[in-house]
Amino acid sequence: MFAVLNALILRPLDVPRADSLYTIERGGYKEQATSYPDYLDLRDRNRSFDSLAAYMLAPVGLDTGKNPSQAWTYEVTGTTSTHWGIQPYLGRFFHGADEHGPK
Repeated sequence: MFAVLNALILRPLDVPRADSLYTIERGGYKEQATSYPDYLDLRDRNRSFDSLAAYMLAPVGLDTGKNPSQAWTYEVTGTTSTHWGIQPYLGRFFHGADEHGPK
């Protein structure tokens, strides 16, 4: 529990302008998810923020060849990485052109 508290509250995010990042949530605890079409509508009508991005925690199967297990990943929109103002050490982040919507 301390690791989560330490990572989220005690240590600030190591990104430029971390104080300008916000989270928008819809509804109560069980209704926080927003559909992809709703996200697109919010993104396209946005006049208050520099940009919008969406993410969703999703379970995936991880198979290393011996014992398959479940892992948790984040599905993110193509614009997510541009908000942080950072670059990966190798390769590149996703871009808006990489985004093709839900499958």
